[in-house]
Amino acid sequence: MVGVLYIHTIRIAQSPTVRVTEMIHLAKIHDRVEPKNGEYITIAIDGRGASGKSALAEFLSKRLKDFTIINGDDYFEPHSNEITWGEFNEERFRNEVLLPVKMGLHEFPIRPFDFPKDELGERKQMKIDRGIIIERCYSFELPVDWDIRIWVETPEEICLERGLQREGAKVLGKRAMAAWSQVWQPRESRYIAKLHPTQIADYVVDGTQPFEIGNWLARNRMTEE
Repeated sequence: MVGVLYIHTIRIAQSPTVRVTEMIHLAKIHDRVEPKNGEYITIAIDGRGASGKSALAEFLSKRLKDFTIINGDDYFEPHSNEITWGEFNEERFRNEVLLPVKMGLHEFPIRPFDFPKDELGERKQMKIDRGIIIERCYSFELPVDWDIRIWVETPEEICLERGLQREGAKVLGKRAMAAWSQVWQPRESRYIAKLHPTQIADYVVDGTQPFEIGNWLARNRMTEE
């Protein structure tokens, strides 16, 4: 038994939101899920920028200790644009991360981008045991047949406030505001309107609350089946 999380579910489909209490057994993730790649469990954590994806991944990693985490921002690299200053390197991410995961490889190298140094970082050897957690924006539409999809639901205005508080955004000032409000958040809104992630996710987690036992807000589809 890996453990139990007591949570409140959040049902996005109707308004006003209906909240009820349920339990999620982490053992369901750890022991019951049959990996679709035949080797290990794949978990995608998706949500708006600054919704709380990284915090949730870290929270889960402490309880699913034989899971490996890959942060999508490791593949966020500089590019020349008068508003934004970076973009995901989708080609590198696909070749270094997605292809090995789809093949079920337990070991493969990656090279995260070192943004402060403006260069590729040192090569890291990823070793995957029971599963992998990949957190990044737009992960639900990546060409992977995920075992579990988790959406972090956080209001757009809160994400904007958080994003502007990040160190790089503070330095860039008005340019950061333009990047978030004119480019990134509109793109995220189009993605949400197209994909309806709260409807296809296995879990919908409230990113406005601390990720602590007893303090989750989520919709759990696994218990509904």
